[in-house]
Amino acid sequence: MDVLFTFDEEDEAEMYFGDTPVGIDMNTAQYILRQKASMPVGTAWGDSFPAVINHTSASIARQHPDFHAAKHGDYDAALRLIDDLVKDDRIADIVERYPNAHVIYNHRMQGDGINMIPAAYAAKFSAAGMTVEHDIIAVTNVSHTNASDISRLSKRMRFEGKVSKGTDYILLDDFITSGAELRDMRDFVQSQGGNVVMMTTFGHGSYGRLKDIRIDNDYKERLKASGITDRDLRKYGIASEIGCLTIGEAAKLSRLVNARAKTTVAQLSARVQRTRQGQQPLPPVGEAVQGCRLQGVQAETIEDKSKTINQGVELRAAKGVMRR
Repeated sequence: MDVLFTFDEEDEAEMYFGDTPVGIDMNTAQYILRQKASMPVGTAWGDSFPAVINHTSASIARQHPDFHAAKHGDYDAALRLIDDLVKDDRIADIVERYPNAHVIYNHRMQGDGINMIPAAYAAKFSAAGMTVEHDIIAVTNVSHTNASDISRLSKRMRFEGKVSKGTDYILLDDFITSGAELRDMRDFVQSQGGNVVMMTTFGHGSYGRLKDIRIDNDYKERLKASGITDRDLRKYGIASEIGCLTIGEAAKLSRLVNARAKTTVAQLSARVQRTRQGQQPLPPVGEAVQGCRLQGVQAETIEDKSKTINQGVELRAAKGVMRR
């Protein structure tokens, strides 16, 4: 039976990759419980997935006078932003290479201040004669602004909508950093029988400059050497397997796990030293919650911690048991 989370007396939580505990905030832990059942079955990138094509950088785009309005619901402002910064020859190249592909973009249908940049970028392809589909939408509102690495990795975007089986798809978004949301959309489309042939974004961030956003063999080996398994990723609803990750996600995960492992080793060394000096040692790391497991798949609501999680285990009761 897998341990999902452990909690200490201050309601601080830890999740586990291999034998390494990684600290996580309570909100993200509850989000994971809710999202687990909706994880699509993803597939590894393969050997020939093309590079992401983009047109500008996030820093340049933010200096445009229409950027703020476009990000907060003004479609006309988004069209002006796209017209000024998108390179038409790159659009023409995509159309020539994939004339029969359908275009879908990362968007929500409800809420205030919806980002209009992806829709305006998709309009460029519609004007060039490509089929743009509008009914595949994001059904989770994941904000990664100022989020921690573990929150970015754990809070996945989920999608709904009709995918035409056997159809080639091009995925669009406004900016790419780690590529996590585009990867989530790819997982959804391919789990429904579609074939994602490429991705393109309006602009790039830190990882968007890379020729290839797929996890590489070096990072696959690093993660496996750190004790991380496909099963770890599945149990938290992060990915179906290591080969599904982007290189940006892999870098974050490797950094998190290795940093925590080094911290744990340092704590143990200090504890041994204190013991040798005759001082009272600190309690062992993670002692507080031995044997207590949360196997919940989905809470009724993430706001009400007293709701039953899966097999009759209540979050509040479980936390009470886990206190020393």
